[in-house]
Amino acid sequence: MGYEIYGLKDNPFPRGGAILKPESSDPRENGSIFSINARRKEVEEFEKKFIGVGISFEDRYRCGFLWAEGDRVTGRGMGKTALAIYMKHKINKEYGKNYFDVEKRFFCSYISFSQQMVAKIGVFFQEALNSLIQDGIFEAISNFTDFDALIRNGVESRFAQAVANKNVRRYLEEEILRHSLDIRLPQKDWRVDPLLKDVFLNQSTRSFKAAGFDGGILIVDDIENLTDRTTPRQIETFIKDFGLSFFRAGNEVSNNKFYTVILTTHQQSAQKISQAWTVAGLSASYPLVPGGHASLLTRKPDLEQAMDIVIQHIKYFRVPSYTPPNEFYPFTKDAIETVIKECDFHPRRFLSRLNRIVIESVRQGVKEINTKFVKKVPEVEEEESPPGIEEI
Repeated sequence: MGYEIYGLKDNPFPRGGAILKPESSDPRENGSIFSINARRKEVEEFEKKFIGVGISFEDRYRCGFLWAEGDRVTGRGMGKTALAIYMKHKINKEYGKNYFDVEKRFFCSYISFSQQMVAKIGVFFQEALNSLIQDGIFEAISNFTDFDALIRNGVESRFAQAVANKNVRRYLEEEILRHSLDIRLPQKDWRVDPLLKDVFLNQSTRSFKAAGFDGGILIVDDIENLTDRTTPRQIETFIKDFGLSFFRAGNEVSNNKFYTVILTTHQQSAQKISQAWTVAGLSASYPLVPGGHASLLTRKPDLEQAMDIVIQHIKYFRVPSYTPPNEFYPFTKDAIETVIKECDFHPRRFLSRLNRIVIESVRQGVKEINTKFVKKVPEVEEEESPPGIEEI
């Protein structure tokens, strides 16, 4: 006996803390399940601030935060990554052309630093290029332009050939890094950082413009993992290099105001990054403050929104041929509401707890999960997360 007794293909709820892992093949972990109703306000705010809907793409905010209140534990699992992944897919479906009356082509790429690394700007450019490849952005170029057009737009010939032939990954691994793009060899790779910088800031941007792209949106997740092994001084140096590269360095990216850069993090880390941004002298021209105009807060859902998040997970794993007695089945509505309220409306907490409850209900052969049953299943304490930028 398994989950089929409830008309489900599997347990609908994520395991292991309910933190999204976009690289996972599991829909419970990679952002495939998304409640538009629960995040409608955040989606509209994202589109207005960072795409320029209702204004113009040229007048969008060029940098900002996608943040959640709280520390490295309570600020996680609030839906930042889910929103980021949803927006990436929505934008790239038509490369932004559905947002404006006039034809406007732009893309979105999601960059994640899931592992702790030393804060060096070369690390960022390597991972950014890797993400552009994984998100199919370079492949899209070859659909909109060709080698000759790339050369006419000033792209270096070897890189232009790699783009035209859809071989950018091989070019980076064989001609620059001499190893997989997925790994970082610090002492060796720092010597090629200037090459990675040129490829990202200049060659790639010229390629995108040759293909008719007016800009790109970079959503940078877990940027605090670039600072966990570095000193406050090194953090300031990295943030300065990062900001100058995008907004003041006189390269193709900054000259063309090409990118919108959105940093996703929690409140304490956002405050530390904001302080380093100010020390670097960037805040006057490009304010970067949690709670400021160029920031988007992922809020705790209310009861109706939280219920929809749960229902979307159940629907995703419902056996198509099965007709449930109600949309909440195998739960009663009261049981789900109880779990949500006991978890203080925190998505990570109530999704993780529902996973545990379903496992126990199958083990015990419960026909319907009611409030009395959920109160018998204790909430499991989650492991402490690694230290973040706020502890340095």
